[in-house]
Amino acid sequence: MHQLGPELPKRYGMTDQYTVMQIEATASALKLNMQYLPYAIALYRHEESVNTRARHNISQAFLDVLRAEIAEAIFNGNTEFRAADAIKISMPNGWKGGRPNGHVTSQAVWHTFGIER
Repeated sequence: MHQLGPELPKRYGMTDQYTVMQIEATASALKLNMQYLPYAIALYRHEESVNTRARHNISQAFLDVLRAEIAEAIFNGNTEFRAADAIKISMPNGWKGGRPNGHVTSQAVWHTFGIER
């Protein structure tokens, strides 16, 4: 997240949400572990798209589940976060809390995207 978050607006400008193709291209260029791409999509998208379904089989229901897990871990349970919120906390000195969550998958994802908890 500390790598992907700052890079997305550098490449594509600030937006309410990024496309799947933008997220994929940026994660790939940064050589991030693509196994966790569904979490990256959930961080930077809040709506299902043709590509969330076609490329990753992520429906709105599954996207909502991923976003709820992310929200619980880093946004104090607020599932209404947007790409700008994720980008804000990914910037240096941007982490302002959020309660720790012992979920193993989340811990691996946060580590992969460079979040120190």
